[in-house]
Amino acid sequence: MIKFRTVFNFHDPDARGRTCALIFKVVEGFLVYINSGVFYTDFLRCYGMDSVEAGILTFIPYIAGMFVIFMPSLLNHFPKRRWILATCKILYYFCILCGMNLLAEFVKDDAGRLWGMILITFFASLFNIIATSGYAAWHIRFQPEEVRAYFLSTCLLCTSTVAGVLSLLGGWLGDYFESVDSAKLLTFLVVLRYCTFGLCVANVIFLLLPREVEYPTIRAPRFADIISIPLKNRKFMLTMLVVFLWQFSCYCYATQLNYYARDVIGMSLTYINLVILLYSVIFFLTTKFWQKMINKTSWFFVFAIALLIVAPFQIMYGFVTPLNYVWFVMIVRLPQHFAGVGHNTAFDNLQYINMPVTNRECYAAFYQIVFNLGALAGHGFGAWFDGMTKSWSYTVFGQTYTSGIPFLVMLCGVVQIVIAVFIFAFRKQLEPDKSVEAA
Repeated sequence: MIKFRTVFNFHDPDARGRTCALIFKVVEGFLVYINSGVFYTDFLRCYGMDSVEAGILTFIPYIAGMFVIFMPSLLNHFPKRRWILATCKILYYFCILCGMNLLAEFVKDDAGRLWGMILITFFASLFNIIATSGYAAWHIRFQPEEVRAYFLSTCLLCTSTVAGVLSLLGGWLGDYFESVDSAKLLTFLVVLRYCTFGLCVANVIFLLLPREVEYPTIRAPRFADIISIPLKNRKFMLTMLVVFLWQFSCYCYATQLNYYARDVIGMSLTYINLVILLYSVIFFLTTKFWQKMINKTSWFFVFAIALLIVAPFQIMYGFVTPLNYVWFVMIVRLPQHFAGVGHNTAFDNLQYINMPVTNRECYAAFYQIVFNLGALAGHGFGAWFDGMTKSWSYTVFGQTYTSGIPFLVMLCGVVQIVIAVFIFAFRKQLEPDKSVEAA
C-alpha cells in the first residue's frame, strides 16, 4: 500500500500523471469489454448480423492500424497536443458507440448497415490511433524505468478487475432483460452503449490533467527504411515471426467463438463474463510466480512454456457442448488463465527484446505492421473459414456439430504448439544479445 501511494497520488506531478492514466485505463478497459467482446457481438446479433459479418467488422480496426507508422510525422506538427488528442478520443467514442447505435437504428437495409458500420469503424479507428499514439508519447514521461513494471502490472490488475466486475453486472442485467423479452436485450445494449459514451467522455477529463511538456521532434522514418532495415536483422525478424503467429492464433476465432457460445452452446452473458473475471483473480494470485520465472529463465522460455500449458486445453475447448459447458469450460479456462498470465506478461515485452538501440523508429513501426497484419490475417481467415463451413455437420464422440467454429478453436491450439516448438528449436537465435538486453 505504501508503494501504491508513492507511485499513484495527486501531490507529485509525475505521480498525478500516473494516477490519471490509471483511472483512464480502467474506464477504457470497460469500453473494450463493451465494444469488442460478447456485448458487441450480441449487439450485432440483435440486428441480424451473423458471425461472418461480425468477423469482417472486427478486422477493420487492424486495417486502420496500418496507418500508425504515419503518426509520428503527423504529431510533430503540434508542439502542444492536449486538446487535439482529447478531441480525437471523443470523436472515437462518439463514432464507435453513438454512431453505430444511430446507424443500426435508422438504416434498415442489411448491406447498407454493414457497409455503414465498416466505414464508421474505420474512421473511428483512425481517430483512436492518433489519440493513442499521442498519449503514448505524452504519458511515458511519467513512467520512469524504476516504477514502470509496477505501474503496468497495477494498471492491468485494476483494469481487468474493475472492468470484469462491471461486465459481470452488465451480463446479469442483459440476461434478465433477455429472459423477460428478447427484444429488451437490444434496448439494454443500446442504452448501455450510450451510458458508456457518457462515462468515456467524462473520463477524457483525466487525460487533460497531467502536465504537458515540450515533445522531442521525432524523425519519421522513410517507408523503405521501415521495411529494409528490420529485414536485415535475423534475430528481430525471428521475433516478429513469433509475434505474427501469436496474433494469428489469438484472432482466428475470437469473434466467431462469441457467436458459437451464445447461439449454439447457449452460454449466458453472466456465465461468459464470470469466466473472464476469474482471470483477474488468477492474475493477482500468480503474477509474482511468473515474474520470478522470467527472472530465472528468459522471456522467450516463459512464453513457450506457457503456450505448451495452454495449447492442450485450447484443443479441448473445441469439444464444449450445450450439455457439458457449465463444468467443462471451467476445466478448460482456469488452466488457460493461469498460463495466460505468463504468456501475456512475456508477450508484452517481445517487441523490445531484440530491438537495437539504433533506428528504433523503424523497428517500432515494423513491429506495428506485423502486429496488425497478424491480427488481420487471423480475423480474415476466421471469417472466411466460418463462411465456408456454415453448412458443416459431423459427429465426434457421439456429439453432432453443425459448425466449423470448433475447428478454428482447435487450430489456435495447434498454432500455439507450433510457436512453442519453434521457440525451443531456435532459442539460441531468438535470445537477445547482451548489448541489446542492456539497452
